[in-house]
Amino acid sequence: MKVGFFHAGPSGTPHVLLAAQMIRSVRRQMPDVEIVQFTHAHSVTMADVDRKVVRPTLPLALAVLDAYATFSGEWLYVDTDVLVQRDVRHVFDRSFDVAVATREGTLKDAEIGTKFMARMPYNKGAVFSRSQAFWRASVETLKQAKPARQAWMGDQQAMNDVIAAGMFHVETLPAEYNYAPHSRTEDVSDKFLTHWKGSRKAWLLERAA
Repeated sequence: MKVGFFHAGPSGTPHVLLAAQMIRSVRRQMPDVEIVQFTHAHSVTMADVDRKVVRPTLPLALAVLDAYATFSGEWLYVDTDVLVQRDVRHVFDRSFDVAVATREGTLKDAEIGTKFMARMPYNKGAVFSRSQAFWRASVETLKQAKPARQAWMGDQQAMNDVIAAGMFHVETLPAEYNYAPHSRTEDVSDKFLTHWKGSRKAWLLERAA
């Protein structure tokens, strides 16, 4: 299994700090796993990655899916605001094209029952993949969307649309494999992967400080 993430941008930003924490978490839990950064030509190269793969400059959401469609093999694709808290290589003992975690038990009260969550029941922040074809289908799906969607959030919508189409074997994992904390003080030590998405990013940066 390899760990891949997309990060493109200058140094000295909060996103760089988040990515650095994510990389350190992988090294702590799975020190011999290859870490690959997908990025654009003029972006910062994160420290302690094994490989930097330069992809064409595209709108952000489309760029992420394009990166994930680059290679075959077994991958854990993560956002930069994810922490790996336990070794997760055992997930690949199962049979699937992609494996995604349920949102059950991770949503804030304001998020439960929203149309947004109904359209996108799976979060793209942590996805286990052994199907390059799945991501190619997601790329083609997003290319049909409006430019604004190709720039933001369209990658997650496209992934969910491809899952809903039923052409690939999708395994649903417990929420502990992509767990979004409810508060800055919640005990998440028993989770495999924690995802500090949205406003939670500030909580993760506070923890680092």
